[in-house]
Amino acid sequence: MPNKTLYVKDADLPMFEQAQEQLGDSVSSMFAEFLRERMANLQPEEGRIVELLHEIGHARDAANKERNLPVFIDAEYAEAEACGNKALKSFRRGDVRKTKVFFYSASTYRDKAEHDLKEARAFNEKIAEMLVRA
Repeated sequence: MPNKTLYVKDADLPMFEQAQEQLGDSVSSMFAEFLRERMANLQPEEGRIVELLHEIGHARDAANKERNLPVFIDAEYAEAEACGNKALKSFRRGDVRKTKVFFYSASTYRDKAEHDLKEARAFNEKIAEMLVRA
């Protein structure tokens, strides 16, 4: 079974121990149950923002594994991620206007990064072809 470490503040440790003692479940099973309930109760808009953040993170990780890509592509993904996080915070505060702006910004930066990534790959392929011919 894979392990994940959950770091607990010293001040919260007595609460964790008390919860495990009184509720009888392990802290990990209680935490997993909380996460299941939280994910089930996401509003559709919040779920779209979370999904966008997941897509951005996955694409950014994949791009960072490739060699010979310009660093500005990671910067575009980073900006997309920052805007996505701001959208999520704004949504949770109830500020719909800012949420829309940040969500649009995150989507735009992600799309720009993907476009630039595609162009960089094509450029690298052309250079490789030219080097083979030479």
